[in-house]
Amino acid sequence: MKPPFNADDVIACRTFDSEAGQVELHIHRPQPWRSDAVEREPDWICWYSILFPGGELKKHSAVGVDSVQAMLLGFASAAGDLRYVGDGTPTRRPSVRWLDSDNLGLTINHFE
Repeated sequence: MKPPFNADDVIACRTFDSEAGQVELHIHRPQPWRSDAVEREPDWICWYSILFPGGELKKHSAVGVDSVQAMLLGFASAAGDLRYVGDGTPTRRPSVRWLDSDNLGLTINHFE
């Protein structure tokens, strides 16, 4: 499946601050995604893109059993991509902040 990296498919975006400049996260509309490895209803895929200062663009996706799970996993995966280089090492990126906090606001703690 070709990733939908156009403005019409962006359903959420957030701008973060870093020492090198602004970092932009774009979450794209989840879409049905069929894996030939399973024989059940299609899973869902949620693509996201991150534009770092200097022009580096990361495009990744997360897959879930429904569109909500795919999107939640996309947010969690994006949080990791914002903090780590992702080259197979534990190399951290320069600090990224949102609203003057290290908490990027991409995950929700469970409340009971």
